[in-house]
Amino acid sequence: MNIAGELEKHAAQELSHALIIAKQIDYLGGMPAVEAKTVRTSEKATEMLQFDLENETETIRNYRERVRQCEELAEYAMSEQIREILIDEQDHQIALATALGKSVQPQHKAA
Repeated sequence: MNIAGELEKHAAQELSHALIIAKQIDYLGGMPAVEAKTVRTSEKATEMLQFDLENETETIRNYRERVRQCEELAEYAMSEQIREILIDEQDHQIALATALGKSVQPQHKAA
């Protein structure tokens, strides 16, 4: 696996996701109210990949919640755009897990 190539592709997709989300925020007339997470670093490449994998897993969980919220508000077009982002995020998660020799565990909402 070409890890550098995968990360470069992911970075371009993340920028695209940010632009999609920014347009949706504009559509809703809102202002983002988030604080950037502290960036974890390491001298070890495997640790950095693990940090990225953990972030992707959290991102997927958050986007799934946003889809549910959009559906509740009847914002169906917005939920579809977020679903498209989810496809990319899950691909990122799988690529990172593969690079680390791990499998991705499905995330299910607790009943």
